[in-house]
Amino acid sequence: MKNKNKTILVTASAKRLGKFIATDLVKFGWSVAIHYNKSKQLAEETANDLSKTGGKITLHQADLSNNSDVERLVQELENNQSIWSGLINNAGYFNYDSGNDFNLKSLNDHMTVNFVAPTILTKALANFTLKMQKAKKNEQGIVINILDAKIFGLNPDYYSYTLSKQAMHGLTKMSALSYAPYLRVNGIAPGITLSAPGQGEREFKKSHKKNLLKASSTIGEILDAVQLLIRSKSMTGEVILLDGGSHLAPPTRDVAL
Repeated sequence: MKNKNKTILVTASAKRLGKFIATDLVKFGWSVAIHYNKSKQLAEETANDLSKTGGKITLHQADLSNNSDVERLVQELENNQSIWSGLINNAGYFNYDSGNDFNLKSLNDHMTVNFVAPTILTKALANFTLKMQKAKKNEQGIVINILDAKIFGLNPDYYSYTLSKQAMHGLTKMSALSYAPYLRVNGIAPGITLSAPGQGEREFKKSHKKNLLKASSTIGEILDAVQLLIRSKSMTGEVILLDGGSHLAPPTRDVAL
């Protein structure tokens, strides 16, 4: 397949949404770099399953809150046998606080994983892609940031998390502007897609209906959006919003509460 010698890094791809994205990329012929922090066993199982389907997989451990780990991750990707061509910033730190009780640690924890690490990885891919172009490889890099529909329909809950995702939205626009034409940067902002840890099926279905269309984003829709952004060579600086219309009439409190 034409993408076989091109690698896309999917952060936090041992489980949940990241695993679905990595699996779908393999179906389209991409080599995939699976990143994990503490979920080593799940990452190895995911890599083994995808390898059995013919996927070309590499495993990478990194704590995205640790700058030296991020730098090591970049070096591993640059030294990979296939060409590092894409980045899907899926990893996220998500913990509850409010504007009244947040503290500096909470703010830093959210910003480091949800904004700083994606910023560093995006710059690294831009530099690598430019180097490939100078070597006559004629590559164009792809970045997709997994945002959150919440930032387009605000409520006061998850204060530090929301700020960090708003910063990531700004990164999407600024990096698209800064790294053109050799890097395209876009985003996807899903609504409620997967049940939260500890959330029952009944509560999950109820939360899915708290919007104008009485249904929120699905895994399939997110995977379709990923493929659209990869294929659309003229699209950069764009964010696809998948929330069932919730941003048009946002709830006063977060639906997870």
